[in-house]
Amino acid sequence: MRHRLTALSPRAAAALLQLGLWAVLAGFYFAWNNRPNFHFDGPVWPLVALQMGFAILLFNALVYLIIPRWLLRGHLGRALAGGVVLLYAFQVWMYVGSRLAAAYLPLSPVMRRTLHGFYVADFWSTLLSPLGQLGVLLGMLAILLFPVLISFLAYALVVDRRRLALERTRLRLELGYLKSQVNPQFLFNTLGSLHQLTRSRDARAPEMVLHLADLMRYTLYETDADRVPLRRELEFLDDFLALERLRRPPTVTIEHAVTGAVAAQQLVPLLLHPFLERLFAGLDDAPASALAHLACQLRVEPAAVELTLTRTSAAALPLTYQADPAIGAARRRLALHYPGRHSVGITEEAHAVRVRLRIQLDA
Repeated sequence: MRHRLTALSPRAAAALLQLGLWAVLAGFYFAWNNRPNFHFDGPVWPLVALQMGFAILLFNALVYLIIPRWLLRGHLGRALAGGVVLLYAFQVWMYVGSRLAAAYLPLSPVMRRTLHGFYVADFWSTLLSPLGQLGVLLGMLAILLFPVLISFLAYALVVDRRRLALERTRLRLELGYLKSQVNPQFLFNTLGSLHQLTRSRDARAPEMVLHLADLMRYTLYETDADRVPLRRELEFLDDFLALERLRRPPTVTIEHAVTGAVAAQQLVPLLLHPFLERLFAGLDDAPASALAHLACQLRVEPAAVELTLTRTSAAALPLTYQADPAIGAARRRLALHYPGRHSVGITEEAHAVRVRLRIQLDA
């Protein structure tokens, strides 16, 4: 049931909200007008219908016009004028409704006297009297205070729903933008490596093509989902590291280990890769003869994954890892997808970089 409610469109949800509020308000008016001291000896629905009709008019005027378009935008004069119009509209509504009810409905004597005494007898004189309008305002508030409070509550709910919808749209757009930054950057770097091997007629080129095909299949066809199996993400990292072993000189050693049981865990796609890929990218500035060692350790838990990366190099490298745009984009994706459920620690020096990333996965 809860899933069905959350799947409703904003318009349908707003309509259901109004229906629920009107049902509550109708019950309130029936209970109010059936009090013993009112001494109505017949049905009270004609009076309830009049009160409900104006309550609906008041609600829509406040929620969709006066509050959002005038009051909250600083047009206090228009908001005040709208309130005055509603005051006079209430009197006209009750006057016309009482006359029609008296003419066409079988009202009880007490109901007939009540409608005539409150809304018909002094109608014209009250319209032109400031004191009369003050009395009408007090009487109107006594009847319509509950729907006024409902109007402000409903407006707050409408605004909150719109805010949440805008927030979800913003998150989707930002995530799409961040993901569009990841895929092309990775593919261009890998194709550049393949180009270098094919130009030198390296025998490792066919193997690199196979790994590249697997990587492209994953990035192009499997990463559109919000979550992917953790197993596929780890296979992606395996292929990536295999490519790096092929393209790097013998002076660069790569260590990779995965501990823990990989079962049905799910992870946001391409979330771990930028931290690893930019670690290798930092070696592009090092001399080909410089010794370097990279270690990638993954620890898998039933509801968490922890990635530890280290890079040591004999040559001093620029301190660009933490400021890299790809790292910044990856950290924003973490904040959007796993707020309060992740931690990232980066230590960067000229000869060493250490990264520790832990993500609490979805249950």
